[in-house]
Amino acid sequence: MYRFAFVAILTLWTLSSPALAKTFPIPSDNPVATINIPNSWEPSEYDGGVEGTSKDGQFYFAIEAVNSKDIGEATKEGLNFFKKQGVKFDANSHSTVESVLNDLPVMTITFKGRDKDGPTEITLILVKTLKPNRFLLIFAWGSEKAAEANIKDIDKILASLTPTK
Repeated sequence: MYRFAFVAILTLWTLSSPALAKTFPIPSDNPVATINIPNSWEPSEYDGGVEGTSKDGQFYFAIEAVNSKDIGEATKEGLNFFKKQGVKFDANSHSTVESVLNDLPVMTITFKGRDKDGPTEITLILVKTLKPNRFLLIFAWGSEKAAEANIKDIDKILASLTPTK
Protein backbone atom coordinates (compact mmCIF):
# COMPACT_ATOMS: atom_id res chain seq x y z
CA MET A 1 0.00 0.00 0.00
CA TYR A 2 2.75 2.45 0.98
CA ARG A 3 4.73 1.54 -2.11
CA PHE A 4 1.72 2.29 -4.33
CA ALA A 5 1.21 5.68 -2.66
CA PHE A 6 4.90 6.52 -3.03
CA VAL A 7 4.87 5.60 -6.74
CA ALA A 8 1.69 7.61 -7.31
CA ILE A 9 3.12 10.70 -5.60
CA LEU A 10 6.42 10.36 -7.45
CA THR A 11 4.60 10.02 -10.78
CA LEU A 12 2.47 13.11 -10.13
CA TRP A 13 5.51 15.12 -9.04
CA THR A 14 7.44 14.05 -12.15
CA LEU A 15 4.56 14.95 -14.46
CA SER A 16 4.01 18.32 -12.80
CA SER A 17 7.69 19.34 -12.56
CA PRO A 18 9.30 21.25 -15.39
CA ALA A 19 11.22 19.26 -17.98
CA LEU A 20 14.79 18.50 -17.03
CA ALA A 21 16.04 19.13 -20.58
CA LYS A 22 14.83 20.92 -23.66
CA THR A 23 15.07 19.63 -27.22
CA PHE A 24 16.48 22.10 -29.74
CA PRO A 25 16.38 21.85 -33.53
CA ILE A 26 19.76 22.70 -35.08
CA PRO A 27 19.37 25.16 -36.73
CA SER A 28 15.87 26.28 -35.80
CA ASP A 29 15.02 26.82 -39.51
CA ASN A 30 15.42 23.73 -41.70
CA PRO A 31 17.09 21.61 -38.98
CA VAL A 32 19.65 18.91 -39.74
CA ALA A 33 19.49 17.52 -36.19
CA THR A 34 18.02 17.91 -32.73
CA ILE A 35 19.78 17.87 -29.37
CA ASN A 36 18.70 17.92 -25.71
CA ILE A 37 20.44 20.27 -23.31
CA PRO A 38 19.65 20.23 -19.57
CA ASN A 39 17.73 23.23 -18.29
CA SER A 40 20.39 23.62 -15.60
CA TRP A 41 22.83 24.60 -18.37
CA GLU A 42 20.54 27.56 -19.19
CA PRO A 43 20.64 26.87 -22.93
CA SER A 44 19.95 29.71 -25.33
CA GLU A 45 19.47 29.72 -29.06
CA TYR A 46 21.52 31.86 -31.40
CA ASP A 47 21.55 32.17 -35.17
CA GLY A 48 22.26 28.64 -36.38
CA GLY A 49 22.60 26.87 -33.05
CA VAL A 50 22.29 26.66 -29.30
CA GLU A 51 24.73 27.13 -26.42
CA GLY A 52 24.84 26.55 -22.70
CA THR A 53 27.14 26.53 -19.72
CA SER A 54 27.30 23.84 -17.06
CA LYS A 55 25.52 24.53 -13.79
CA ASP A 56 28.89 25.19 -12.11
CA GLY A 57 29.70 27.76 -14.82
CA GLN A 58 32.97 26.03 -15.71
CA PHE A 59 32.18 24.22 -18.99
CA TYR A 60 30.84 25.74 -22.22
CA PHE A 61 29.00 23.72 -24.86
CA ALA A 62 27.56 24.87 -28.18
CA ILE A 63 26.34 23.23 -31.36
CA GLU A 64 25.59 24.89 -34.66
CA ALA A 65 24.96 23.97 -38.26
CA VAL A 66 27.19 25.27 -41.03
CA ASN A 67 27.20 25.04 -44.80
CA SER A 68 30.63 23.97 -46.03
CA LYS A 69 31.88 22.34 -49.20
CA ASP A 70 34.04 19.94 -47.16
CA ILE A 71 35.16 19.03 -43.65
CA GLY A 72 38.36 21.08 -43.99
CA GLU A 73 36.40 24.28 -44.53
CA ALA A 74 34.10 23.42 -41.62
CA THR A 75 37.14 22.77 -39.40
CA LYS A 76 38.63 26.17 -40.16
CA GLU A 77 35.33 27.83 -39.29
CA GLY A 78 35.15 25.98 -35.98
CA LEU A 79 38.73 26.75 -34.95
CA ASN A 80 38.23 30.43 -35.82
CA PHE A 81 35.48 30.57 -33.20
CA PHE A 82 37.95 29.66 -30.47
CA LYS A 83 40.55 32.11 -31.78
CA LYS A 84 37.97 34.93 -31.70
CA GLN A 85 37.38 34.04 -28.03
CA GLY A 86 41.06 34.61 -27.27
CA VAL A 87 42.00 30.94 -26.96
CA LYS A 88 45.67 30.19 -27.63
CA PHE A 89 46.27 26.65 -28.89
CA ASP A 90 49.23 24.49 -27.92
CA ALA A 91 49.93 22.98 -31.36
CA ASN A 92 51.91 20.12 -29.80
CA SER A 93 48.80 18.91 -27.93
CA HIS A 94 46.65 18.47 -31.05
CA SER A 95 44.89 15.15 -31.58
CA THR A 96 42.29 14.04 -34.10
CA VAL A 97 40.04 10.99 -33.88
CA GLU A 98 37.49 9.85 -36.45
CA SER A 99 34.51 7.91 -35.15
CA VAL A 100 30.73 7.60 -35.31
CA LEU A 101 28.17 9.35 -33.10
CA ASN A 102 24.57 8.18 -33.36
CA ASP A 103 25.21 6.74 -36.86
CA LEU A 104 26.83 9.97 -38.11
CA PRO A 105 30.53 10.21 -39.05
CA VAL A 106 32.44 12.58 -36.76
CA MET A 107 35.91 13.98 -36.44
CA THR A 108 36.94 15.07 -32.95
CA ILE A 109 39.81 17.54 -32.63
CA THR A 110 41.23 18.26 -29.18
CA PHE A 111 43.81 20.78 -28.01
CA LYS A 112 45.21 22.01 -24.78
CA GLY A 113 45.52 25.76 -24.61
CA ARG A 114 45.08 28.92 -22.62
CA ASP A 115 42.30 31.42 -22.33
CA LYS A 116 41.82 34.47 -20.12
CA ASP A 117 41.23 32.17 -17.12
CA GLY A 118 44.33 30.03 -17.64
CA PRO A 119 44.87 26.48 -18.92
CA THR A 120 41.94 25.02 -20.81
CA GLU A 121 40.88 22.00 -22.86
CA ILE A 122 39.33 22.66 -26.26
CA THR A 123 37.30 20.15 -28.23
CA LEU A 124 35.78 20.67 -31.66
CA ILE A 125 33.56 17.89 -32.96
CA LEU A 126 32.65 18.01 -36.65
CA VAL A 127 29.59 15.98 -37.56
CA LYS A 128 28.71 15.12 -41.17
CA THR A 129 24.92 15.29 -41.40
CA LEU A 130 22.54 13.47 -43.71
CA LYS A 131 22.21 16.65 -45.79
CA PRO A 132 24.79 17.45 -48.51
CA ASN A 133 27.33 20.15 -47.58
CA ARG A 134 25.86 20.54 -44.08
CA PHE A 135 27.92 19.95 -40.96
CA LEU A 136 27.39 20.36 -37.26
CA LEU A 137 30.10 22.01 -35.21
CA ILE A 138 30.13 21.05 -31.55
CA PHE A 139 32.23 23.30 -29.33
CA ALA A 140 33.31 22.10 -25.89
CA TRP A 141 35.52 24.31 -23.76
CA GLY A 142 36.68 24.18 -20.15
CA SER A 143 39.35 22.87 -17.87
CA GLU A 144 40.02 19.15 -17.59
CA LYS A 145 38.59 19.30 -14.07
CA ALA A 146 35.38 20.97 -15.37
CA ALA A 147 35.01 18.33 -18.09
CA GLU A 148 35.37 15.54 -15.52
CA ALA A 149 32.88 17.19 -13.17
CA ASN A 150 30.28 17.52 -15.95
CA ILE A 151 30.96 14.35 -17.94
CA LYS A 152 27.56 12.77 -17.21
CA ASP A 153 25.69 15.77 -18.62
CA ILE A 154 28.08 16.07 -21.56
CA ASP A 155 27.60 12.39 -22.42
CA LYS A 156 23.80 12.75 -22.20
CA ILE A 157 23.86 15.82 -24.43
CA LEU A 158 25.97 14.07 -27.07
CA ALA A 159 23.90 10.88 -26.87
CA SER A 160 20.75 12.93 -27.55
CA LEU A 161 22.00 14.19 -30.91
CA THR A 162 19.50 12.95 -33.49
CA PRO A 163 19.79 13.59 -37.24
CA THR A 164 16.72 14.73 -39.15
CA LYS A 165 15.75 12.94 -42.31
